[in-house]
Amino acid sequence: MDLYKETQNQKDIADYNVYLQLKEIHYTNEAIAKHLSYSNEDLGYLISRFSFRNNLEYKLQENKGEYFFKGTFYITQSVQNLLTTDEIFEIYTFTQDLVKQHKGIDYLQSYYHIEQDCKLFFIDQLNKQMIESNQYSKLDNYCTLMLASDY
Repeated sequence: MDLYKETQNQKDIADYNVYLQLKEIHYTNEAIAKHLSYSNEDLGYLISRFSFRNNLEYKLQENKGEYFFKGTFYITQSVQNLLTTDEIFEIYTFTQDLVKQHKGIDYLQSYYHIEQDCKLFFIDQLNKQMIESNQYSKLDNYCTLMLASDY
């Protein structure tokens, strides 16, 4: 009798499918990592491996938050010079998906560009409470994608 042994890639694909199913029913990444017995770093790598077409890696957020990355989207010159439009778009849309999944996220999201060997920060300026307070103008509501070295 031949016993079929699952390869690591097959296991990763199965785990990613579980991730997608749990995400669909509004589990947080933290809860998904616990369910899959993954560290936050390992779950971030799994998500990155199957989510991005480009050489990007998502670093799972460390804190919860009520930021929505809905304001004006700014990109620093160094990011424009280093990343392609597709890579920038992937980071933006992935972050928006995280906002929907978690109903708000931490103000600081971290990414790593494997090929360029650089860390990126995506930072939002105003959280839900600040926006609803009406103490800030529309111009104050913006998010910025930058290299960590620019911070």
